Amino acid sequence: MSTFDPKVSVIILSYNQGKYIREAIDSVLNQTYKNLEIIISDNGSNDLTKEIIQSYLKDDRLIFLDYKENRSISLRQNQAANKASGEFISLLYADDYYLPSKIEHQVKIFSELSDEWGVVHGPGIELNNNTGIQQPISSTKAHGNCLVKLLKDYSDGFINPISPLVRRRTYLEFPLYEDIFSEGESLYWRIAVKYKFFYSDTPLVVMRYHDKNMGKAIKKNMEMHLICLDRLQKNENFPKIAIPYLKDYRSKIIFSNAWHCLRTNFEISWAKKLILTSVKSNPRSMMGIRYLAAAIFIMIPKDLIFYINKLINLITRKKFNTPLEDYYN
Repeated sequence: MSTFDPKVSVIILSYNQGKYIREAIDSVLNQTYKNLEIIISDNGSNDLTKEIIQSYLKDDRLIFLDYKENRSISLRQNQAANKASGEFISLLYADDYYLPSKIEHQVKIFSELSDEWGVVHGPGIELNNNTGIQQPISSTKAHGNCLVKLLKDYSDGFINPISPLVRRRTYLEFPLYEDIFSEGESLYWRIAVKYKFFYSDTPLVVMRYHDKNMGKAIKKNMEMHLICLDRLQKNENFPKIAIPYLKDYRSKIIFSNAWHCLRTNFEISWAKKLILTSVKSNPRSMMGIRYLAAAIFIMIPKDLIFYINKLINLITRKKFNTPLEDYYN
């Protein structure tokens, strides 16, 4: 009886993560599954990251893509994927890490799936770098033909970005948009147009929450997100049945980001414009309480919003995480 033992290419994307990258690399080297290729793409680090990576290169499973310039994450991800020789690809950011059985667990699932299944994914754990507290990360349980679910039930969470194991030919069929700094979950919407997803409920990855997470750069992320949504709808293979769900998702995600900015006194003028855009694309949304509250915020002077937020937070004892000032490096 033949054993299913395909090579897996793990792509580690790094930029100035000297503080964490050892744990990321070690978490791959210490996987219970051993048929691995590890491609580390360093995006122009100027801390100790490159030196730390160099110290691992005696292991012939490692391939080091040492870039001098800091370019888009999408470009670096594509470059690494094109170097991959494994049958499957798994992505890891240099400030996160895998649990030991991540690859073995997902390869075993793939061993029983037909080619129409392109992705195996699951939930993750968030590690608060300041407190050491770990907690589950909300993520979608999308399974099977799941494009509509990904759009409709987005409040359950997105695909955890470092969780999926993806067939390499599937991954290469959908190269990331290199004119966008980081495409994010849009890649999985595009894959879901054609392939089935398998959801496994076992947490296999750990993502750090710290002061420099790219995910907290809310304004740039929102702008990139909307570009990806527009391109998704224009895709000739995008099913018509999913269009209403995409439009509804677009309206709700715009509002959600704008509301968070208003409540954290961040980019208030931009947030007000976003809310107006959201309401115009879905006028019925004005029936909701949060939208009515947002409409009131839109009419309040910027300076006054700061004090109103302070009062609301004092009364409700609710603390909002302030987004990062937007950055690309």
